Amino acid sequence: MKAFFVGIGIVVTTLLISVFSDDLTLLYKITGGVAIASLVMSASISGAFIDGDRFGGNVLSEIKEDRKERFVLTNRLLLIGLPNALTAILVYFLM
Repeated sequence: MKAFFVGIGIVVTTLLISVFSDDLTLLYKITGGVAIASLVMSASISGAFIDGDRFGGNVLSEIKEDRKERFVLTNRLLLIGLPNALTAILVYFLM
């Protein structure tokens, strides 16, 4: 849950930056960039971009604790990107 609040903190910080600079397009540009970056990092850590043979080899060669740690890191990155993606989509369609 801490990662979700980090994502909300990024959204609030970006909101303050965009309000003080009088450019609300910064809000969806920055939050969209953070959302895309976190989704790409999460997918690459989880092994979504490799084919089945390599993924199977990676799964067979790692221990259970490493797999669990990779899963936790993937979920944390997704939870950071979730509020940023929702904010970027919402602000883009409301502007």
